[in-house]
Amino acid sequence: YFPTPPAVLDRIIAEANLSPEHLVLEPSAGKGSIVEAAIAAGIPQENISCYEISHRLRAILRAKGHIILGYDFTESQPEEKYDRVLMNPPFEEGLDMQHVVLAHQRLKPGGRLVAIMSRGPFFREDRRSRAFRAWLEAAGGTHESLPEGSFKDSDNPTGAATEMVIVDK
Repeated sequence: YFPTPPAVLDRIIAEANLSPEHLVLEPSAGKGSIVEAAIAAGIPQENISCYEISHRLRAILRAKGHIILGYDFTESQPEEKYDRVLMNPPFEEGLDMQHVVLAHQRLKPGGRLVAIMSRGPFFREDRRSRAFRAWLEAAGGTHESLPEGSFKDSDNPTGAATEMVIVDK
């Protein structure tokens, strides 16, 4: 669990082009850093829904009054569609690729997904990484390397190399 640091939160919010009427989803909310940045940017708390797999982190989200739809985003099948999906999904075992593809399915037409991902899927040559890159290209998505050390200011610092992914629907 690597919470999104302030400078990366600022980039996510800037790229999201948020409006107060937007419905927002955070599929792996952690302790709520992205949710709270969206609220600070003018999204009403009742317009933001999230998932979190960790019982401990869900308790923190609940104590903050955030709307929690469930435990595991990848196993949910809600009918709700969102104007924005903002996310920093888990990177291990390619979960970031899976989360981004599934989250894109939750967007309304005209919606935007902004995700932080591991840099791995953009250079690895395994089948899943190649398939993800092909999907991203077909979806018209873009990706940009974040500066080295972008997560050094996280509550749980890491030197992981990261990418910002943006996909419009």
